[in-house]
Amino acid sequence: MHIKNILISGFRSYRDQSFQVDLSPKNNVIVGKNGSGKSNFFAAVQFVLSEKYTTLTAAERKELFHAGSGRPALSIFVEIIFDNSDGRLIIPGRAEEKEVRIRRTLGLKQDEFRVNDRRFTATEVRQLLESAGFSSSNPYYIVEQGKIVNMANMSDEERCQLIKDVAGTRVYEARRKESEDILEETSGKYKKIEESIDQLQKRLTELEAETAELKSLQEIEKERKCVEYSIFFLELTNAKECLQKLDEERSKYVSSLNEQRDAENNTKNSIEIEETNIRNCAQRIAHLEGEMQTLEREATKLNSKKAIAQLDVADAKNSISRNESERLALQKEVENLEKHAEKVKKDLEVGRKNLNQHQRKTDHKSNELASLEKKMEALLAKRGRRKLFKNKKERDLWLAGEIERNRNTIETHRKEITRINKSIEDINNRIHEEDKNQKEKEAATKKVETKLADHETRRGTAIAMRNTLNMERRNLWQKVNEQEIIVQRLQDEWSRSRHQLERAVRHDIRQGVQSLREVLHELADEKLNSAVHGQLIEIIDVGKGYETAVEVTAGNALFNVVIDSFDVGALILDQINLRKKPGRISFFPLDTCKSEPIRFDGKEGCSSLMEHISCDPKFKGIVAEVFGKTAIVSSMEEGSKFVKEYNCDAVTMEGDQISRKGGITGGYLESRNLRLLSFNTEKKLSERLENEKTLLEKLCQEVAVVEQKITEAMNEIESLRGETSRAENDADADLRDARLHDERKVRLEKHREKLMETRKSLEKGMADANSSLELLQQETREDFVSSWGEEEENHLESVITEVDKTREDLSALQLQRVQITTEVQLLEDTIQNITRRMNIARDRIRELLWVNTNNQTLTREQGNVDEELSIVSARLKTLRHSIAETTNEKMASEENLEILKNKQFASARAVQERRGNDEKKQIQRTLFVQRRDDAMEKIRKLGIVPKDASKYSGQSLGMLMYRLKENNEKLKKYSHVNRKAVDQYTSLMETKNELVGQKEILQNELKSIHDLMEHLDKKKDEAVERTFKQMQYQFEVVFKEIVATEDCHGELQLVRSAAKKNAGEDPYIGARICVSFGLGTAITDLGQLSGGQKSLVALALIFAIQRCDPAPFYLFDEIDAALDAEYRSSVAKLILKDSENCQFITSTFKTEMLEAADRVLGVFFHNKTSRIQAISLEEGVKLLKQAAFEERKRAREIEE
Repeated sequence: MHIKNILISGFRSYRDQSFQVDLSPKNNVIVGKNGSGKSNFFAAVQFVLSEKYTTLTAAERKELFHAGSGRPALSIFVEIIFDNSDGRLIIPGRAEEKEVRIRRTLGLKQDEFRVNDRRFTATEVRQLLESAGFSSSNPYYIVEQGKIVNMANMSDEERCQLIKDVAGTRVYEARRKESEDILEETSGKYKKIEESIDQLQKRLTELEAETAELKSLQEIEKERKCVEYSIFFLELTNAKECLQKLDEERSKYVSSLNEQRDAENNTKNSIEIEETNIRNCAQRIAHLEGEMQTLEREATKLNSKKAIAQLDVADAKNSISRNESERLALQKEVENLEKHAEKVKKDLEVGRKNLNQHQRKTDHKSNELASLEKKMEALLAKRGRRKLFKNKKERDLWLAGEIERNRNTIETHRKEITRINKSIEDINNRIHEEDKNQKEKEAATKKVETKLADHETRRGTAIAMRNTLNMERRNLWQKVNEQEIIVQRLQDEWSRSRHQLERAVRHDIRQGVQSLREVLHELADEKLNSAVHGQLIEIIDVGKGYETAVEVTAGNALFNVVIDSFDVGALILDQINLRKKPGRISFFPLDTCKSEPIRFDGKEGCSSLMEHISCDPKFKGIVAEVFGKTAIVSSMEEGSKFVKEYNCDAVTMEGDQISRKGGITGGYLESRNLRLLSFNTEKKLSERLENEKTLLEKLCQEVAVVEQKITEAMNEIESLRGETSRAENDADADLRDARLHDERKVRLEKHREKLMETRKSLEKGMADANSSLELLQQETREDFVSSWGEEEENHLESVITEVDKTREDLSALQLQRVQITTEVQLLEDTIQNITRRMNIARDRIRELLWVNTNNQTLTREQGNVDEELSIVSARLKTLRHSIAETTNEKMASEENLEILKNKQFASARAVQERRGNDEKKQIQRTLFVQRRDDAMEKIRKLGIVPKDASKYSGQSLGMLMYRLKENNEKLKKYSHVNRKAVDQYTSLMETKNELVGQKEILQNELKSIHDLMEHLDKKKDEAVERTFKQMQYQFEVVFKEIVATEDCHGELQLVRSAAKKNAGEDPYIGARICVSFGLGTAITDLGQLSGGQKSLVALALIFAIQRCDPAPFYLFDEIDAALDAEYRSSVAKLILKDSENCQFITSTFKTEMLEAADRVLGVFFHNKTSRIQAISLEEGVKLLKQAAFEERKRAREIEE
């Protein structure tokens, strides 16, 4: 067991404190600056666990409240959360709790403890803590600042008393003091009893002489009592016989009257049934007529819709016939065009092959001609230059210019070819893209048909779903109408029942209950609402047949409101009065109504009325308060017996009451007017009405869901219609786009051919320039010759001849190519025209198919309208039949109602006639009851009747009166006799015997007290001796662990008294400490030690106490303040060692303690508010250094 967390709210410097991380079950070290709130933290723990704060004055309470910024708190609390995994803290009734929370809340007028949210007294909390190991005789599990110094400066006597406290001698001494007080009190009683016995003996001697005359007087009085008893008994018997005769006559009358009243009640019930049936029939007829009118309007709409649909379908059929003929013709045309197109494509392929072959030949011949022409031009130029230039230099200069010009031409052509290649590549990509787009559009067009078919299928499904949902909605509307009739009927019945209940309850009580509801609603306080449980009539269930008895017993108390406490009632009444609400209201507080019912021990013919009432167990006290002292009996005679025997009230099943005070009430109670039955009827009707309303709401929700689905189906139909239209439009657009892409592709291909021709021309020009460049370069390498030779002239002529021949061949080839090109172009135009016509025909076929599909949809919609109209007509027929049946039923009920009312009137007149006779009988019965009661009262006053009184039982009333007169004459002679002599003698003798018995008891008690005191003295000495030995051993061990030197030792010695010990006196007068720190001799006078050594000895004594009487955890507040560094380390190690078995929470200003810490907690103070949080070891050291620095700085400022 250890402390897991501590919650502090408003205590001293802590406004709102809790640990985000649970405390360690081992060693927790708290560090912080001076004044930050460390001591307040320990005070908060003592506030809950220690007896230091048990009694607080108003000023002391105020000092505990947080005085920081912000609004002051009205109450404070400290809550300590224990880990109870080991089960040391045992909460009564909840022994298995793994976590225990002890909270103390303090206000200006409040001081309470709570353990796991259950209220405990301070004493119960102390007992709970002591059961877990917190000894009240050992308060050293919390060591405050200054306690170390006090212990170091203790005298031997104080130290001895400390050992006695740890041993628990205060308990022994308290019990011994109690025993001495009891002994003194018992001795006083013993002396008084002896004196009383002596006085009684004297008075007994005097009374013996007066007893003889008294006995003669008693014999005469005994005979007179017998005569009087016989007279009174004879009068009682006569009165009872007359009463019995009257009761028998009344019983027959009541039986007959009850039968007649039962018949009258049955008639009333039948009248109510018939009236209810008439109202229900009228409501049902109204609902059915309303539904019929709705359906008639719907049928009218459907007929109009049907006529329109028939016209649309007739037009659609004619259109389908025409469209089919056109579609077949177009289909045949497409087939012919496809065959023609196939033939043309084959001819076009052959033509394109021939064209390509002639083109290659033409190109080859053209290249050949160009080469020859270049060669010829070069020779001609060379011949001209021979004549033009005078020397080699001029020629070479001109050749250089021509070479540069040719190079520029080559470069220009190369760039242009590159540009053209790039353009061709772009055109190829665009052609590819156009071709791809064309195929995609064509594929999209083909998908449209599939998509349209899918749309048509989905549209048909949606229409079927719409029709199904329409049918379901009609069925639900029918159910809703029927349910509305049921709800309206129950609403009317509930209203009548509520009105009947209100008539049965007093107006001021109803107003009071209504005022209560309004106040609770206005306050809107959940806690207050939960403290109000409702009226008594609402929280009880009465067994069948006992309603009358319960109602006459409780009366208006049935409408008293059950609340948690008297304070709640006072608060509600204040609020009602403050708001000036009307009415009268009474309360049953649970905290004050705690009666116990009378038990009748299974008596036959009698049982507790409470046994026939069931309720929640927490309301048993309230129910017992009202019904616990009332018996339910079978008859008035039986009730009279039980009233006397048990001093209770009695009630019969019929409601007749006999009060224990003597009152008798009763009479016929009509069951239909009972408030309890009216309330139960209203409650059941309310529950049924709620259930039926819930069902109606559910049906309406189902209608809404179906209508939502119908809307969704209609939206889907419209959506599909729109999607179909859009798909058709998209298909048209895709077809147009596909054709546009095809046209663009053709134009791009033509452009590409032109670019390729241009590229050929450029390539040819670049080849010519290269050839010229080579010739010019070759000429520069030749020697300059000014004349033109014959060989060269022959060569030129042969080249010219070859050029002419090549030109003729090229012209023939070009002519053939033009013819072939014309044929190919014609075939291509034919293919385009065929394709265009095929596309037009296919588009028209597709359009006709779509039109046919729409026409089929119209046919289906006509079928749906016919089906809906058939359903509506069938429902109208059913409604008309139901209205007729309900009308007949209503008429039959009206006839029965008239008959029942006549019967009720005749019965009421007969009952009125019988009541007059009954009233006369009741007057006679009252007289005889008075005679019987007078005779019984006289017999009761006689007291105990002698045994021989029966000897006068056969005599007449006159003879008995004569004997009574004789006895009265004899009694006149004994008027001087002391009539109380015998009674006084007997009473005094009994008193004397009782006092003698008490005297013997007191003698035994005196002996037991003396024995107990001797036993307590012995036990106390043994406890002190045992505790001292344990503390002596533990002090030596702890001292050695702390000082940690070889020659050190510490010893605890008891000093015995030199005087002889008397009874109850203590043999020990002091406890001496002898210590040695390993240097010099042992020291017994602690005043010779330094301050640190004194603190060390005091700490050793504290640890010894803790080991002798261990607690689950310890709180130390700066116990190392006066220790040297080496001793602080030893103390820290000792705490670290002991923390394996218990928890330590220690505050310190020294770093040695931090090294042994399992968790470090820092205390911070800001804006007059302290806060504790877990920090690291390094942060703790840093915080201590800051605190030490500020302390030194403050000291220097003070010195200056």
